[in-house]
Amino acid sequence: MAAVLAVAVLATGCTAELSGSAQPEPGRVTVTPAASTDPCAMLTTDEAGQLGLAGPGTPIAAQPSSRVPASCEWRSPDPEASLDDSVQVYYSTDLNIGEYFSQQPTGQEEFGGVSWGNYPSILGKVMCNLAVSLSDTSFVAITGQNFADPAKACDYARKAAPIVATHLPR
Repeated sequence: MAAVLAVAVLATGCTAELSGSAQPEPGRVTVTPAASTDPCAMLTTDEAGQLGLAGPGTPIAAQPSSRVPASCEWRSPDPEASLDDSVQVYYSTDLNIGEYFSQQPTGQEEFGGVSWGNYPSILGKVMCNLAVSLSDTSFVAITGQNFADPAKACDYARKAAPIVATHLPR
């Protein structure tokens, strides 16, 4: 009988209602909307933090005349840091992947259950491009770079790819 009374007391003690609704911290993206084509929705603030990057990402407008899709950039939380070890995600909804990259991928890499093409950069080995085609006119690309040590150019893109893969339309 005492156990039933204790359970009843505990259950009623947790039924208080508060007015208003829960709100995330201002500027904090914690949940990505389903099937978003916003490149900044490809990494939440928490996910960027897991990679050692500051969030939310900085949106960069598309440049249609140059055939450059909208993108979003995440950098080190250190404002004095270089662009090395940053990540930029592009989301194209009106451009074929072959129109964006001038060369074929040099290989394929699996991250997050998605096969990403590794596309050469016009800047050489200091920049890494991982991209996946979503349709004839859409793709997502992740760019990483390291000018100080080109061997590390793909490090952050490869770390971000499994996370970005979870936000791709299925």
